[in-house]
Amino acid sequence: MGRYVQISQSGINSIAYSSIFNIGDTVNFNPKFRAIAMQREGNVWNDNYDLQFNYYSIFEREAKWLDSSLPIETNYHHHDKNIIVGNVSITGVSQSSSVQFGGLKNINAETRLKHIRSIQERET
Repeated sequence: MGRYVQISQSGINSIAYSSIFNIGDTVNFNPKFRAIAMQREGNVWNDNYDLQFNYYSIFEREAKWLDSSLPIETNYHHHDKNIIVGNVSITGVSQSSSVQFGGLKNINAETRLKHIRSIQERET
């Protein structure tokens, strides 16, 4: 690692929580993002909508990571130690993500999202 990176022009419209735009090499990247999204019908807000992560088991469970000791043989041959990029245009980078120009040795990205829809009962 430790290469020279040159980007002529870049443009990113949006980078969301726990994400990065990185130019150059990185040893470790460990983003974590947790969210509760409440979509509800109507304009009423009360304490019933004050949701906590510990209400839902998805936020309490241990992550099931892949075994990092998988027997994978890799060979790298860099024709040039420099990374040269012309133009980059990116619309969006979502939660716990990376746009990386360079090497990345270790990554453990985690996103947990609980989406709830609260629909009003209809009178019949």
